[in-house]
Amino acid sequence: MGMFDKILKDNESLFLNELALDFTFIPPVIKFRENQQQYIASCIKHLFQKRTGKNLLITGSHGIGKTLAAKHILKELENETEEILPIYINCWKKNSSYKVLIELCELLDIKFIQNLTTEQIAKKVSSVLNKKPAVICLDEADKLENNDLLYSLSEDIFKKTIILITNENDFLSRLDSRVKSRLSLDILEFKPYTENEMHEILKQRIEYAFPQKVFPTAELKQISQIAFQSKDVRAGIYLLKESGLIAEQESSRIITQEHIKKAISKFQDFQIKDKQETPEQVQAILEFIKKNQDKTTKELFELYSPKTSYRTFHRNLQKLESSGLILLEESNQGPGKSTIVKLPLQDTLDKF
Repeated sequence: MGMFDKILKDNESLFLNELALDFTFIPPVIKFRENQQQYIASCIKHLFQKRTGKNLLITGSHGIGKTLAAKHILKELENETEEILPIYINCWKKNSSYKVLIELCELLDIKFIQNLTTEQIAKKVSSVLNKKPAVICLDEADKLENNDLLYSLSEDIFKKTIILITNENDFLSRLDSRVKSRLSLDILEFKPYTENEMHEILKQRIEYAFPQKVFPTAELKQISQIAFQSKDVRAGIYLLKESGLIAEQESSRIITQEHIKKAISKFQDFQIKDKQETPEQVQAILEFIKKNQDKTTKELFELYSPKTSYRTFHRNLQKLESSGLILLEESNQGPGKSTIVKLPLQDTLDKF
């Protein structure tokens, strides 16, 4: 064996398919979500008979396969028939009726909408959607500024299944009663993955992403434990990709334990959501928390300088928690109960 056989050359890559470690990647098989996918499909099936389908609310914490399962069903639907329109929109940025309608116009190739009012655009969208049945999936539906769009879709689209996805447990209770009545939502709750399920999902991603023997499977347990602790499989996917990138930067033909340790050390700076997608006020609070860890919500509020009410401050903390960026832990130490604000995985990362 030559001295340089283990060194990666400039024209070589450690990855078989780097896209398999992208959060938007849809695997051919979605492990441990077969029952949930079957339920989603059952809500859509009436559309095949040109009847209206069931509307569905998908709930559960971040990073447990809600979006992935829904997108997989939409992809299957697109491959199965041209008679049903599959539509997916993320409401994190498209958070108003107007923005969602503009996105629908782009997806449906509706032109000449300049200078039209929101109501006029809605009528154009409805006229196109009513030509054939449609599945309309609104991810992060809790980010919508109001219920107007949901009411319009439920009232004006005849044959459809509306799928709403949210991380927030109280989303349904916050819906306007008229909208709630019109939608008549079935509810599908996604439970967090077990540690073994996390391990198997990450093992599947390794098979898609790397050639054989590149990733030491004995080290996968370490990463799956971190993903399980964070309750977010995307944390594990991030660590797989980062380990590979670090190994590739060092021109290594295999990923070593040292590469994984370096990836873990970077994990504290990792955020599931891109900073640009986090509202400015919420992002400012997150940066403040990073500098003032392990304090109670009351202590943080008293230290936080911008003038805001405690109610608004606490609501922003809940938004950060629902996005997986902080942890709110109940504490019984001292007089009365308090809530400690932490960054994800602080205790777990200290072990490595």
